[in-house]
Amino acid sequence: MIPITKNVKALSSKLLSFKKHKEHHSYNPAADGDLVSFTPSSDLEELERYWIDEPYSFISIVKTKQKEIEYNVIEPELDSFEILLIEEIHDVLKDVLTLESVCDIDNINSIDKCKLLREKTEQVLSEYAELEIKSFEKMFYYVRRDFIEFGKISAIMRDPNIEDIWCNGVNMHIHVFHIAYGSIPTNIVFNTSDELNSFVMRIAQQSGRHLSASTPILDTVMRDGSRINITYGQEISPNGSSFSIRRLKKTPLTPLDLVAWHTFSSEMMAYFWFCVENHRNIIFCGSTASGKTSSLNAIGMFIPPNKRIVSLEDTKEIQLPHDNWISTITRDGISTDNIGKVDLDDLLRSSLRQRPEYLIVGEVRGKEAQTLFQAMNAGHSTCSTFHAGSASEVINRFTNPPINIPEAMFSALDIICVQINAYNLGVEKRRVAVVSEIVRVANTIETEDSFVWDQVTDSFENKASHVLEKGSNVLEDIKRTRGWSNEDLRADLNRRMLFLDSLIAKGIRDYESVAQWINLYYKDPEKVLSDLSS
Repeated sequence: MIPITKNVKALSSKLLSFKKHKEHHSYNPAADGDLVSFTPSSDLEELERYWIDEPYSFISIVKTKQKEIEYNVIEPELDSFEILLIEEIHDVLKDVLTLESVCDIDNINSIDKCKLLREKTEQVLSEYAELEIKSFEKMFYYVRRDFIEFGKISAIMRDPNIEDIWCNGVNMHIHVFHIAYGSIPTNIVFNTSDELNSFVMRIAQQSGRHLSASTPILDTVMRDGSRINITYGQEISPNGSSFSIRRLKKTPLTPLDLVAWHTFSSEMMAYFWFCVENHRNIIFCGSTASGKTSSLNAIGMFIPPNKRIVSLEDTKEIQLPHDNWISTITRDGISTDNIGKVDLDDLLRSSLRQRPEYLIVGEVRGKEAQTLFQAMNAGHSTCSTFHAGSASEVINRFTNPPINIPEAMFSALDIICVQINAYNLGVEKRRVAVVSEIVRVANTIETEDSFVWDQVTDSFENKASHVLEKGSNVLEDIKRTRGWSNEDLRADLNRRMLFLDSLIAKGIRDYESVAQWINLYYKDPEKVLSDLSS
């Protein structure tokens, strides 16, 4: 075995002219042994285990004797020599990769980047030691993780089940929001201030933004599209730097996902589908991380495929399968005077000149609300989200300062869907608490509940059927517009509900397949139902 050298500059020079390196046989777990293993201790109950980056890392979710759930990232364990060797080659490898532009995230695609990184890592390591393939693969995992991925949180960033990642400071366990288990701690920790500061500085630099003691707060977008809020140092956070990441889902949730997770019932989803198709205006409200945007995105799949859509957001989260869709996002100003700033109101005003049939606004907060309600009253169909805990709070906040929507304009809104984070059997779950329809009675705005969640039974009560008989709700208006009877309306809703239930029963939930089935339903619902029943 070649002794470890300290002559970094000489080795870097030598490697730059290196053209051919020793070929390794492909790693084979059966022959070479597993890279990673984990056996929970006797006081832990393993609830779930799944690969994140096979064969390098997996997730083990366990329950303690205290009934607490923990999220463990299981990665290859390095021996003392491998740790020393990685530390030794770090600067050498960084010099080589910088000159090869491997660390330039816009230079080459991720597959080519990883391939080139592997080649250069093999070259560097071959100058130090004759390594077994298993040892090389373990070390390469950490090289790849730290050089071209997200360091310690790479495995979490790969997990499609994670929606939020929170680091509250140095020597504090990172927490995540898992779609099945809610908010839970992980085994990942930044052990020193230097390590954590270096991480957040790197994220800021990769996004082209500046972070320092004089500007210690940053909101930006990571290179994978996820949103991150960073506080730097101890000036404003005694525990040191912190960050909060809202993951961007590469594959959006579908309406069937929300039904399968019991956030909605299939009957409720059929109701929303019917209302979206018939151009009703909807607001999804709730607290932070209650699933508003996920619902907005899922319901958007029900917009008929030939309709023109414009979406408006601060950060890109809306993803739709439609061809005739314009996605727009806000932009910060380019100076302290905010020259060139484009806010939601600017985007909304511009969108109205693009003849949209549907407007989707990621989140309504300020002056853009006036323009949004003008659009509703002008006949544009809208869907949006809003931070509020109840339908009455939505009404009060919109119709009072500082937003001040006149009640006559506000009545253009049809439906308010209130979402919550509920705790059932000690596990955090997202539920639609109530679906309320806006009703104008004697010059005042009131609400009529269509669906209400019962926490005791964890079920949804449908109140729309008896509301139908009163003649003053969304379904009654649509029925009258279409010239339908109550039987026609119920038959249509039942047909949509059967369609959704059939897809779930057949295990069809992936985004592209669901989008294709919905498009087919619009063309010939009877044929689609016949195909699904066969």
